[in-house]
Amino acid sequence: MRIKVQQISEQQNMKKKLANVKYVAVEFAYDHFKNGEDAVNDAIGHGYQVMETYKTESGIVVVLGLYRFGVV
Repeated sequence: MRIKVQQISEQQNMKKKLANVKYVAVEFAYDHFKNGEDAVNDAIGHGYQVMETYKTESGIVVVLGLYRFGVV
């Protein structure tokens, strides 16, 4: 269905626009990494795409974007 929506939107010359941004911290500590991992996987499951990752002293920050077609 997502592909069909994309095809129709492209036919109507609609462009994907960034609608939402999420920053998720993923700590590398053994007892904390699962929380961040689950948050990233949940966001991807809801249509977010990874835009960037930033390395920190204790792990990474994942920047996720949700794109929509047409007016946001």
